[in-house]
Amino acid sequence: MDRSNLEAFIGSQDQRLFSSTSNLQNSEWYLKYAKKPSPILSLLCWTGLLEDSDKTSRKRIIARILPVLLILFSVDTFATSLLQPNTDLFRILIYQCNYIMSVLIWFAMRRRRKQLTAFLRLLHEIHPQTMPWKLNLTLYGIFISSVIVAALNAVISYRAELAAQLAYGYTINNIYAQIVLIFGKSVLYGTIYPTCPSVVTFLLCLFCQRICDQVRNLTLMIEKCSPKQFTVSFQSDILNQRRRIDDSLFLLQRVFYLPSFLICAASFCSCCTIVAWILKGFDYSVELAIMLTFFLYFFMCGVSLLACLWTAGGLPVELEAFNEEFHKKAQLRLLVNAKTDGIGFAKHLCERPVFVLTGCDIIHFKRGIILSLAAAVLTYTLLILKL
Repeated sequence: MDRSNLEAFIGSQDQRLFSSTSNLQNSEWYLKYAKKPSPILSLLCWTGLLEDSDKTSRKRIIARILPVLLILFSVDTFATSLLQPNTDLFRILIYQCNYIMSVLIWFAMRRRRKQLTAFLRLLHEIHPQTMPWKLNLTLYGIFISSVIVAALNAVISYRAELAAQLAYGYTINNIYAQIVLIFGKSVLYGTIYPTCPSVVTFLLCLFCQRICDQVRNLTLMIEKCSPKQFTVSFQSDILNQRRRIDDSLFLLQRVFYLPSFLICAASFCSCCTIVAWILKGFDYSVELAIMLTFFLYFFMCGVSLLACLWTAGGLPVELEAFNEEFHKKAQLRLLVNAKTDGIGFAKHLCERPVFVLTGCDIIHFKRGIILSLAAAVLTYTLLILKL
């Protein structure tokens, strides 16, 4: 399927999804799963990333203020970085790229809020699920990480110099004012990066895992079905469910087409710079708080990158397993009945390319590229060390 036909198909799917009156009733239904509030979906709604974020004046105000704050604090990080002694402009630009990409991630998600809302509705219709407590705990942990980093920054030995830098060169002598300033700005900076990309990564992994579970369930249904029961009506029902999953995959690709690339780019740059710092500046004279801060950043960026590649890379694995099981069961039925049913469903599946999630058609999310990416991190780390 070429790109023009793909865009036309996606457009028809969007029109079909939004034209259904049943989908538009009770517009905030997607905030709950099985009558339980969902923190992640409530967060999406309040940050203006869903279509119904503009339904109330309070949400509209927050959706208008949030991008302004993101831009202002990103500019603030660049200004305070220039006040560092022995400023290295190249490293500052690499560091600042993370904040720029975080802001672009929010704008890209905001631009696709209509498709994201349609995706959530379709996903809920296919198979409603609850948000397990482990996922809620993971989400809370992402936000708490920025608070931990801020607390570590507030207790470092050169707190007075850092406070003066954050205050644009103004000297602050009161220790409590220093702690409040460092803690407050560090929380705000950490919310933009790495919290914002980590939350979007969490979303992508959550949606990919749910789709993988649905495809796996269809595969198990085919596996448990005997060749005699694998009739045309059964195959048609399975493929109809697969069609709805394909609809959700196209919407998922459309929503995360740009954000997934930006997430990987930001995480890759962070991993390279942090590994370079560890190799160049790690010694016993480095403060424990600084070491913990860098290792926490490296953990979040590394886990975010690996989780994105591993979970999104599971989609083609599950789809290939589905196609293989369907084809195998169709062959068994052919051997048992010694005739075909007149419809080449299995042949149709084999001719279709397996869906692979991409980021701007630059990164193809397959699990096989994880080792190549690790080698690339080490390579670019050595280049940074030589600069």
